[in-house]
Amino acid sequence: MITRVSSAFLIVVVGAVVARADANDYAYSRVQARKAVLDYCRLDCARAERKLPCCDTFEKAMQGDFAALTLVFTDPDYHSGDNESWDFTAWPLLHVIGDKRFAAWLRTLDPKAQNNVFDLVFYAGSYYSNAIKAGYFQRKFPQVEAIYRTLHQNDHI
Repeated sequence: MITRVSSAFLIVVVGAVVARADANDYAYSRVQARKAVLDYCRLDCARAERKLPCCDTFEKAMQGDFAALTLVFTDPDYHSGDNESWDFTAWPLLHVIGDKRFAAWLRTLDPKAQNNVFDLVFYAGSYYSNAIKAGYFQRKFPQVEAIYRTLHQNDHI
């Protein structure tokens, strides 16, 4: 028979595990994020029939090169054609580039292009939008989040 103390312990432990699992769905270290982006460029983009310099372009994008960022976010030829593969790459790419540089690049785009980028970053089939609700996005990327908030000020997320 489970005692009240055991029940309370289970609730606390299970609750912590569930909360942590949620964060694991969207939290990346820079090393983990870089690996995810490199895996995409090597396994999906570079193997496509288009013969593009995928890994070179993604390396430049990960260094915050504005032209490379624009290319990988706006040119569908840099997307694998496998929606899940590409769409699970944009969020880690943000982690590699970092808040300050990604926000600086976003500010060079018009609002429609910014929205398109955020649509890719927060792919509907992912858990990445949970990062908004959990406050992770605002804590980790305050400048990028401010741009997002301005674009979506009338949304109720």
